[in-house]
Amino acid sequence: KNCKSNVKKDFNSLSYLVDKSLSQSDCIKLGIAVEKVFSDMILKYTHLVNIKPKNIKDKKEKDHLFMDVENKTIYYSELKANINLDTEKSKSTYKKCLSIVEELKLEYPDYKIVWCLLSHRYYDNCIIPKTILNKYSEVLENVFGVNQYFDLIGIKFNFSEETYKLLINNVANA
Repeated sequence: KNCKSNVKKDFNSLSYLVDKSLSQSDCIKLGIAVEKVFSDMILKYTHLVNIKPKNIKDKKEKDHLFMDVENKTIYYSELKANINLDTEKSKSTYKKCLSIVEELKLEYPDYKIVWCLLSHRYYDNCIIPKTILNKYSEVLENVFGVNQYFDLIGIKFNFSEETYKLLINNVANA
């Protein structure tokens, strides 16, 4: 009788932008769906090629991995719906990124490796709270909001708070 669901949304989570209530399972599905929508947008609006390998047991998964053949550039990004992690998890997250970057340098020695940790809760990195950014001080220049990611990848579009919230709600409703 004393167990109740926590219906309060975490401000730093992607689900905070969604107007309707979501279960924990729905929140996970939303994060995956946004990741897929962004991937589809990149394939539609750029000349990049998706080179993300199928997930292999005991091998680190790469959320987004694209190749620009013409400019010999590999774009890797780790997507997180909520980067407000405890110190250990935030550290392991950026260390995973750095490790994957090193692997990519070995795998693609003739390519420039460009990467980011994308917090897709935030449409722009200027609104990521400083207390969260401090957890990523070692890789701060690689912590992006959606606008910085799209700019990096070559999509010339900037979200406002309203347009980004609209996109996220459309994805959640779908």
